[in-house]
Amino acid sequence: MFDRFLLSLKMAWPAAYEEPEELPAWQSLPGQRKLFKIEELAEKTQWLKDLSGDNQQALLKSLKKLEKKGPWRNVSKAPVPEVLDALHADFPNFSAVTTLIQQRLLLCGLAPDKHIKLPPILLNGPAGVGKTAYCQRLAALLLLRFEKIDLSSAVASFTMTGLDAGYGSGHPGRIWESLQNDSLSVLWLLDELEKTNSESRHGGNQYLLGLLEPVSAERFTDNCTLLPIDASWICYIATSNSKELIDSPLLSRFEVFDIPAPDASQLRAIVSSIYRDIRHSEAWAPAFGETLGEEVINALSGYTPREIRRLLINGFAAAAGQSRRILQAGDIRAKTDLHIGADRRIGFF
Repeated sequence: MFDRFLLSLKMAWPAAYEEPEELPAWQSLPGQRKLFKIEELAEKTQWLKDLSGDNQQALLKSLKKLEKKGPWRNVSKAPVPEVLDALHADFPNFSAVTTLIQQRLLLCGLAPDKHIKLPPILLNGPAGVGKTAYCQRLAALLLLRFEKIDLSSAVASFTMTGLDAGYGSGHPGRIWESLQNDSLSVLWLLDELEKTNSESRHGGNQYLLGLLEPVSAERFTDNCTLLPIDASWICYIATSNSKELIDSPLLSRFEVFDIPAPDASQLRAIVSSIYRDIRHSEAWAPAFGETLGEEVINALSGYTPREIRRLLINGFAAAAGQSRRILQAGDIRAKTDLHIGADRRIGFF
C-alpha cells in the first residue's frame, strides 16, 4: 500500500520527489564499536535538507562529513595493571585511586575485546595537591585522549551538550566534538564539580547524570545535532575541594576518594617526580642535573605540588642567572621575582 503511494507521489510531482541516497557500505575492523546508527544519520540529514539558514547548512555539512567517515570507531584496550605502577611512586597520596583503576583494568582484560571502561571517579581534596597533574599522567599512561572542562562556568551545560541549532549561536557541544576522532575512548576531567548544581538557570548539572550512566550514555543526544551517539566509552574523573557541596544524586554516581595533602615522606617522592617531569617537558631543563640535592628537597617541604613546580622553575631561572647548572637551596624562594647574577633584577636599567 505504502509503495503504491510513493509511486503515485513520484508520478504527480517528479521534480519534488527524490530517491533516497544510497549510503556507503562501511566495514568495521575487529573490536570497533558504532558511534551512531546509520538509519538515524540518514533521517537527520534528510530533516536538515528541509531547513534553511547558516547554522543548518553548517550542521548538514558536519553530518555529511560524519556519513563519509562512517559509524565505526576504535576503542582503546586496557593495558596490564603494572603500567600504572609508576603512579604509586610519583603520586603516593593517590595510591588508593591507582589501586582501584588497576583492579578495573584487570577486569577489563578478562573481556574478549579487552576494551577499557572505568567507573566515574571523584578526587576530593584541597587545592594544589596534584589532582589535575595526576589525571594528565593517568591519561598518558592509558593512551587516552585528555579533555578538561571547568564546571564553574555558568554555561558549562551548553558547552558540553551543545546549543540548539535554531539559535543564532547554535553549535555542537564538546562531548560531540571529542567523539569526532578515530577513537571513542577519552578521559574527561570535570574540574570543580561542587561549583555546579541542579538549580542553575542554564540547566545545572542534570546533563551529567545521563553522561555518567552507561546505559543512557549509549544514546547521548547533542542539543544541536539531535543525532544519538554512543558516549559510553568516555572515562570521567571529577575534582572537588568540598564534596559536601555536591548534590547527592550526582555524588552517588562517583567512586569518591579523599585525597590528603602528602606527608613528609610522600612529598620527597613527589618532588622527585615533578623534577623529572620538568626535565622531560621543558626543552631547556636537560641542561641541569638529573637529580636534586637533599638540601633542595628539604627547602621544598611544606609546599603543595602546584607550588613545588613553580618554585622549581623559578629556581632553574635563578641558577641560570648565576651560570650554574645545579640547583641549590638558595634558589628556592617563595617570591616569584627573578634575579640575574647576585644583585640585578630583570627590568629597566
